[in-house]
Amino acid sequence: MKLSKAFMQCVVAFLSLCALPATAWAEDTPKPAPADPALTQVVDANEAIASRGTPVEISAGHVDMGPKFIDGTWTLMARDDASQTPTWRHLEDVVFRVSDKGKIAVPQGKEYSFIKADKEVWVVPQQEIANVVWLGWNTQDPNVVSKVNGGVSLIYSGHEGPGNFNVFVQAGNFAGPQLLWKSDSDKAQPIHVDLNTHTHANWVFTEPGIHLVRITAQAQLKDGTTVENSQILRFAVGNATDAQKALTAKWSKETAPEAPAKVNEPSAVDKSTSLPLIIGLAILAVALVVVVGIVLGRKATSKRQKAAADSLSQSDDRSASQQSEPEKHSEPFGVEGKETNGGSK
Repeated sequence: MKLSKAFMQCVVAFLSLCALPATAWAEDTPKPAPADPALTQVVDANEAIASRGTPVEISAGHVDMGPKFIDGTWTLMARDDASQTPTWRHLEDVVFRVSDKGKIAVPQGKEYSFIKADKEVWVVPQQEIANVVWLGWNTQDPNVVSKVNGGVSLIYSGHEGPGNFNVFVQAGNFAGPQLLWKSDSDKAQPIHVDLNTHTHANWVFTEPGIHLVRITAQAQLKDGTTVENSQILRFAVGNATDAQKALTAKWSKETAPEAPAKVNEPSAVDKSTSLPLIIGLAILAVALVVVVGIVLGRKATSKRQKAAADSLSQSDDRSASQQSEPEKHSEPFGVEGKETNGGSK
């Protein structure tokens, strides 16, 4: 089917309109906030590495856990970016303080029932809050990017501590929370993380106290070998919790990591980014249907107008003929109507 020139012009005009900035729709539309420098970070291969046995409590600022090769050994570490000079730290030396400043009321709605709390909870937030630790993960170390084939599996394999623990991302764009890890299941819970990416999520604790979370970073290298390293993340949740006791707390469960995720297999975090595109395509499809409807409607109207003009012209001719030949009768209306409605070319 060939598209008319008028239809193509309408489509081009619509796409041009879509390309206009948001301020074209409303002058008072707020401009988007500038990108957070922490989310557009660049990780250098020669960043400082703290000596093992250098304990630290981190209660505010930006931190990522992520894999790094230390003397050729694949190791899950914490990249402490709270100061001006990023420093990689061994997770056994780090206590994450989730202070009472991180207490947040559980949102209303069944989609948050997995949190299993109807009161305030302690949260390491997906978006940074002043004076609250901001913990995420990244796969940006240059040696990791160059050696890994496909991506990295981050595997949650257990939680020890009071109450419930969950990690979820809030994708926005009409999407609800996407649960990544939950403490009410003993099954290992892997997510696939693309190389050279940086992500933050909501870490939710329903009760204060010492919380231990076991995470394994696992990947397949380009030479075909599989590497993995398991670490315990230590959280002192609530102002009254003793950070020193959190540092010396022992993991008691016996857990084993799962097999690595398939190479290039997207995770729930990766899939969440497709939602705006899907919505955008749906809007475009609806708009194109509207444009097609307008074009076809105009064509139909034009045909009806032409048919009406032809009918009127024929009627005038017949009237003139009837004046000169009174005995001649016009054709029945029904026949003429069928020809007018169905006989246009």
